[in-house]
Amino acid sequence: MNILYVNAGNAGSLGFDSFLCAPPLALMYLTPTVPTHKKFLIDLKARPDTPEDHIRRLIQKADLVAISSYTPSIKSAMKVGKIAKECNKPVVIGGYHASLVPEVVMEPMFDIGVQNEGEITYPELVGILERDGKWTPQNLKDVKGISFKNDGKLVVNTPRPLIQDLDTLPMPDRTLIGDTRYEYFGVTMDALESSRGCVGQCDFCCVKEHTPTWRKKTPARVIKEIEQLPRKVRWIGFQDSEFTINMNRVREICDLIIEHGFDKQWYSAQVRADDLLRDTKTFERMVDCGFRMLFIGIESVHQATLDRIGKKMSVDTVRKAIKMCHDNGVAVLGAIIIGNIGETYNDVLKTIEYAKELDIDIGQFTALTPLPKTKLWEEANQKGWIEDRDWTHYDFTRVVMRTPDLTRKQIAELVHKAFQDFYIQGGFGEYFWNKLPRYAGNKKNWWFFKMLPEFMKNIPAMAKLVQDLNTPPKVD
Repeated sequence: MNILYVNAGNAGSLGFDSFLCAPPLALMYLTPTVPTHKKFLIDLKARPDTPEDHIRRLIQKADLVAISSYTPSIKSAMKVGKIAKECNKPVVIGGYHASLVPEVVMEPMFDIGVQNEGEITYPELVGILERDGKWTPQNLKDVKGISFKNDGKLVVNTPRPLIQDLDTLPMPDRTLIGDTRYEYFGVTMDALESSRGCVGQCDFCCVKEHTPTWRKKTPARVIKEIEQLPRKVRWIGFQDSEFTINMNRVREICDLIIEHGFDKQWYSAQVRADDLLRDTKTFERMVDCGFRMLFIGIESVHQATLDRIGKKMSVDTVRKAIKMCHDNGVAVLGAIIIGNIGETYNDVLKTIEYAKELDIDIGQFTALTPLPKTKLWEEANQKGWIEDRDWTHYDFTRVVMRTPDLTRKQIAELVHKAFQDFYIQGGFGEYFWNKLPRYAGNKKNWWFFKMLPEFMKNIPAMAKLVQDLNTPPKVD
């Protein structure tokens, strides 16, 4: 069969979609499970302006359309699925949204939804389609981990157990993306995962709902995947929900990176501040092997907020970890939630000032967003806080819910103000000039100047961001 894979991308709005574009790793892990079938890809994250007639032509060549989608990109997935149905093609949808909202298959353009991991479920579905020529309620009834409709009614089959030994997964298919260029702030990047799931209990996060337990690959398997990556790619991003859960394992991976000579590339990962402080020797090893950017969830300056959302971390820990990163030449992408439950307008203003005081290199300010099945979702539904149920708007910058202390309009204003104050309060150039002494004064930061020429290619995207920041926020 000819199978068209579709990365539905992101809905986009104010934020960093223009600067961060990683390859569709979930699909790259999926295609090797059906190796005898011809594959091709539409990546609407990397190429959001792909013409509809091009999409239609590729769909017409396909025997099956397989779509991966997050919640904010579901409307994009539906658009592709609608075209596929006009061409009478079977459509399967997977990814976070189909896992969290199995009811999505009640939409007429989707035949099957795959919940949670697809590497075992998907080849079973392809095998049934190849054998029988079509999917029916009868031949789908025993397939674990899927949802479908039968006579207009939703059917959700028994969940499929999660894959316990991730080393048994096939190597990701890096030929799927062809010559598409993926970038991390203008610099070439590729990605891999070393684990799945998370041990955290943050009430706003859907990872523990999509992937309830943490499982890891062995360091040997991780280094094998790094070895597969092209050496010409500058950034390698670990897409683990939390890379530093087991610091002993992290140290083993770092040792292997150095041993195999892969320490000339730059690495990034999502980490917890307390993990870094708990094992500073391993953090130093991360620096030695090439980690140059770490994503840290800061969330708020208020300890009461961190306690309420289940972060289980102190404000002081965050401050110390970020200083340690900066002292060692590691840039920090700090994530901050605007509109946490219990915070007033002035409370949020203090968090915005906090982000500036921390001198984080990149600030990502996101509106509090109730993703399906999370603890926040349950509470917001129960208390009537959700005022917008258009999934396209669940992109973390548009505001879909109010809180007891803030209206949606106030939260939108605060998200906008956070970006403005952090990046262009005194002019966009001031953001760079304020950081220049730290970059220039510490040799460990000089790696940044090596990426500067490519980074400057982002000028048009930066100009668009400034334009967005100077446009008053809207609440639909």
